Amino acid sequence: MVARSQPPLPAPGSEVKTACGGLTKFIAASPRALHKDRWVFFCLAVCLQEFEQNPAASCYAGQIAAEEG
Repeated sequence: MVARSQPPLPAPGSEVKTACGGLTKFIAASPRALHKDRWVFFCLAVCLQEFEQNPAASCYAGQIAAEEG
């Protein structure tokens, strides 16, 4: 089985769009998850936990729905 490589992370201090549509500065400890081979960033760790438990019920649900169709 071949392991997929992860996409690169942004440079520290650069702005990233969060799952809820906001902007935040990326740091190494920024809450994030891989979704469909790209990084999804979160404002708060609790939002990441919600996403990990049920992406379709998280603040990222609208984006997931848009991707599917």
